[in-house]
Amino acid sequence: MNKILGLVMRIVFPQNLNCTVCDMPISRKNKYGLCRFCYENMIIINKPCEVCGKPIINLALEENSFDCGFCSGKKFLFDRNISFVEYGNISKELVFKLKYSSKTYIAKTVSEIMYDQIKNEYEEELKDFDFITYVPLGRKREKERGFNQSKKIAEYLSEKVSIQSIGMLRRTKNTKKMHLLGYDDRKRELKNAFEILEDKKECVEGRKILVVDDIFTSGATIDEIAKVLKIAGAENVTSLTFLTGKYVKPVEI
Repeated sequence: MNKILGLVMRIVFPQNLNCTVCDMPISRKNKYGLCRFCYENMIIINKPCEVCGKPIINLALEENSFDCGFCSGKKFLFDRNISFVEYGNISKELVFKLKYSSKTYIAKTVSEIMYDQIKNEYEEELKDFDFITYVPLGRKREKERGFNQSKKIAEYLSEKVSIQSIGMLRRTKNTKKMHLLGYDDRKRELKNAFEILEDKKECVEGRKILVVDDIFTSGATIDEIAKVLKIAGAENVTSLTFLTGKYVKPVEI
């Protein structure tokens, strides 16, 4: 019986003999199932903006200013976004293989990376949250993909942080792919795109809720979700996203 169970576990959660990203041969003991090169070139965010979670870079050397250029002039409805890894070739490939190659076991790897950073930096801040939820996919896209990557990450993370994961949201329309749209177009496309499931409304009022997603880009998605949750009485809406990119200030010519 134990041999059968072990075989099933190896199929569902394979202990990679090749790097998850580049397929180079590795030891079973390699952290996160990555080769040394991929592991060392995946950049953990250690100086984030305390609102949007993007890495803060010095945008005005002569003034030694470290203000977040991305947040400047914006008002968000979410309380905070925490991202853990910078968007780059290695981290992007990890997420793309999860989303588009049906390698669902990568969701466990992603959750492990997020959890290790939570333990190092955010454990006290997040310990009083009531529920974890996730960004829902539209029915059409979830049917095409066969799963919701954010849901899988949330479920693994839930086990690690001991906070219950609940699917409390649904999309009211099939939105366009966000990476093709600018910030204003994303906001328009996502307007009224989410609602709380009727039988989950009692889980929202007065609660602190973590919303899990794979990538934080413009913040339009989590902001629209925060709007719905705050209207329903949520006390705090904080998103946990695996990746985000640096904000690069436009160059004026």
